[in-house]
Amino acid sequence: MNIKSPLTQFNDVELVSTLSVKKLIDDWQQAFQIKISDELYKHSEIQLYRCNQTRLLFFHPFDTAGSDKLYEQLEKFDWYYMPRKWEHDVAIEDLQDCKKVLEVGCGQGAFVERLCKQIQLDAVGIELNSSAVNFALNKGIPVIKTNLDSFSEHKASYFDAVCTFQVLEHVSDPFSFIESMLKLIKPGGKLIISVPNSESFSKYSPNNLLDQPPHHMTRWCQTTFDSLTTIFPLKVEKFRIEPLAKYHVEWYLSIQIYRLFKLKLIRRLALRSSNFFLRPILKNIPILRNPITGHTLYVVFTVKS
Repeated sequence: MNIKSPLTQFNDVELVSTLSVKKLIDDWQQAFQIKISDELYKHSEIQLYRCNQTRLLFFHPFDTAGSDKLYEQLEKFDWYYMPRKWEHDVAIEDLQDCKKVLEVGCGQGAFVERLCKQIQLDAVGIELNSSAVNFALNKGIPVIKTNLDSFSEHKASYFDAVCTFQVLEHVSDPFSFIESMLKLIKPGGKLIISVPNSESFSKYSPNNLLDQPPHHMTRWCQTTFDSLTTIFPLKVEKFRIEPLAKYHVEWYLSIQIYRLFKLKLIRRLALRSSNFFLRPILKNIPILRNPITGHTLYVVFTVKS
């Protein structure tokens, strides 16, 4: 089988690992009580590959990306559409000189609402999840239910900036996705992207279900984003790496304990001790969390004229 990178369209790729679809289905049912067999029924295995030119990690087959139905089930968890994220605060600073801003995959519209009310921008979001769109519209937030391809055909070179937060990793065709976003941006405008950082502590998680199909289709690092400047008319303006977030402290500690101790009994004892001693310290003293590489990688590009 001739597997090609979804970014470069070249077959300079290497196999990293293979996932059992049956195990994924069982694990999702146990962890989230969500049935994903309808999402993956065509396949018995899913492969993770690395693009050697860009260092992008991607899952194949490409048709294992989750449907709208999957996201409607995930939004029942209060942690799924977080109204305020670290990257939102950073992006607010980077959008001060913009007037028209689009957020792609805006969920329930929390960031769009902040742009409109906090810094009075002409902002709009697009989203595919009908339930999330209805939630936003009921709050008076300007969110449109549409896909990126069709929207980009009608708003070419219209926006000063396009943002997308924790969305790119869900897309099985990142080249087309980025290309469509670029159509929407004026020359000299900004493209702002945040994704889970594949070089963060989470890469050591033994079975991170949300970082696999049908949820995530790609994994990104700073090297991969740097490589986009050789594929698209883009210039990197800045990278930011999120420090360890307060709400990720338990996850971070559990991963470190899993790495350090092999015996289950020792792990349980270590986890209990860390919850008693380390967890409250890390949660309550931000200066101790700041040196730790957190979940999110944030990048600002300028679109070349």
